[in-house]
Amino acid sequence: MKKLILTKTTLFICILLFIFTFNSIFSTDNTLIGVTIVIATLMYLERDLTANPWKNFFLLLAVNLLQGIFGYLSAIHMWIAIPLNFVSMFIVGYFFSFNLMKPLTIAFGLQYLFILTTPVPFETLPLRIMALIFGAVMIMAVQFIVNKNKMGKIGSELLALILEQWIQKLEAIELQKDTLHFNHSIEKTIKEIRKMIYHRTVDGYYVSNEGRIYLKISACLEKLHLLLDQYDGPYHNDEFIQALTAELRNVVHFIRKEPLDGEKLQFLTQEEETANRESAAELFLTFEMIYELLEELQDTEKQELRKVEKLEGIPRLFKKSYLHMANFNKNSVRFTYAVRLSISVTIAAFITDYFALEQGRWMMFTIFSVTQPYAEIAKFRFTERLKGTIMGAIIFFVLFSIFDSPSSHALIILLFGYLNSFAVAYRTIILTATVPALGTAALVSGMGVVTYERILYVILGIGIGMLANRLILPHSIEKGTKDLVQMYKDTSRFLIEEFYDFIKNPNPTNIHSIHHLFAISTLMEDRILLNNETRELKDANRFLENMRLVNHSIYELFLRVQRKKINQDTVKIILEEVDKIKDSSEVELDHLIARIRLTNHERHTQTMYDTIVLNDVMSIYQRFQKIMEFQAEYETFTVIN
Repeated sequence: MKKLILTKTTLFICILLFIFTFNSIFSTDNTLIGVTIVIATLMYLERDLTANPWKNFFLLLAVNLLQGIFGYLSAIHMWIAIPLNFVSMFIVGYFFSFNLMKPLTIAFGLQYLFILTTPVPFETLPLRIMALIFGAVMIMAVQFIVNKNKMGKIGSELLALILEQWIQKLEAIELQKDTLHFNHSIEKTIKEIRKMIYHRTVDGYYVSNEGRIYLKISACLEKLHLLLDQYDGPYHNDEFIQALTAELRNVVHFIRKEPLDGEKLQFLTQEEETANRESAAELFLTFEMIYELLEELQDTEKQELRKVEKLEGIPRLFKKSYLHMANFNKNSVRFTYAVRLSISVTIAAFITDYFALEQGRWMMFTIFSVTQPYAEIAKFRFTERLKGTIMGAIIFFVLFSIFDSPSSHALIILLFGYLNSFAVAYRTIILTATVPALGTAALVSGMGVVTYERILYVILGIGIGMLANRLILPHSIEKGTKDLVQMYKDTSRFLIEEFYDFIKNPNPTNIHSIHHLFAISTLMEDRILLNNETRELKDANRFLENMRLVNHSIYELFLRVQRKKINQDTVKIILEEVDKIKDSSEVELDHLIARIRLTNHERHTQTMYDTIVLNDVMSIYQRFQKIMEFQAEYETFTVIN
């Protein structure tokens, strides 16, 4: 808690200093642009723009300049403003909202509304344009400071953290304590690694050499996670647990380039015969692959790690242009949100201009805030926005009545601005934002006037927002989740098809696509889980677990084949089996599982490595079967009572 307070306080002071400096350079007319620059900079930190810096910089620059010019022209005449406002907000709603990642609509939507509601004369327009150019420069400069070599800076520590959590879990197992919280923490950290890899992709598709290694290591760690949860036998063997703990500590030492406690794999080698033979062999091979990948990571030059091996052309299904066009229809959550947002904000801006509403900007801000991709979230925000505004107005009126000096008013404004950085719940965010907003406005108008007007315009904004969300291409979270589930299932199918093509005729396109699909599947799972907090779909967690495991099994099989340690006869068997999996029905999968289980048992000449690989194939069969079992429930969307 102390660390959080220190971090938030330091950040708040830095933001105040930045705004003060920004005002001194670009004048107070552009203060709110400085605020949105800070918001955009902080929101973009989750993504790594340094993999393709010039392209990202010019995209940011183009958007900022477009908003600056459109905002200026919109202030000249309200009829000119109609198409310009529509286009500007559509760009914000469509290109800065995403199916799988957190949206960036807040930063760029607020920036355009601030430009629109604080117009400048032609004489000071160049200064505003310079402020917007500075915004693009600022975002990229912070990216290079924070995210340059981010994977190298924190990637190894995340790997070590996972292993240390496993050590703690094994210690808890020896003491017969609950270990569920360790599982959640390990899974969360593995996801963090994969998200970091995806956020550094080039053109939303290519993974760097460093990213590929980390992605493979994350798959090995997930395999380790599954093995230690799946096989209960070793847990009852204290010697095995101690050997495993020692090997995990050795890997941590290896990651941190510290002296090892012994030779690599020596602890598992000693205990191999004391545990279940097959599970011990899998553990050994998994640790062996982890060491090999870590050696590759440490021995490769930094420049080579950052290198991205591009193809002549990205496959059509993965091109950004194709994905944008595929979403450009009335069934897409991005398209419907963009249309709804642009129409509602354009109407509010026209009403503000037509009736010359001095404080009409609060109506626009309210509409922008409550207009959401999904109707259920918008409905929630309607009531929370109103409650937060009224509560904030009451607090503002009481505090400004008790403390009537200008210095105390300034202190209250700063205090609530600071508290806003700690707010999590939407109502609390609105409450802590309302007090500074009313306090700033009260410096010009009376307290009673600004309080009354703020509440009035918030109610008008909520009314327009409610009509827009009901009448303009409404999109439910139920439909959005169905689309995501289908996308997730398609990803698994694409993954196994790419793997099948890779076995038949290995080529760079298949390899790139396999890495891309495996990384992006993590984002799909997280988005479905987020939606399910509202929908509470029955058996969602089991469904997602099986989806995740089937993708992991396919990717793991790909890694084993890529290492070329498998007998060629086994490769032919894999090719045949994967071909059958691709188009199998549930009934066919039942027969195939029974047959491959019997066939594996009868193959006495294969190596242990081949046995494990063929077991991986059977695991894919079983996971696909379970996915099909849950398919009917997901299609009908049974909700927990």
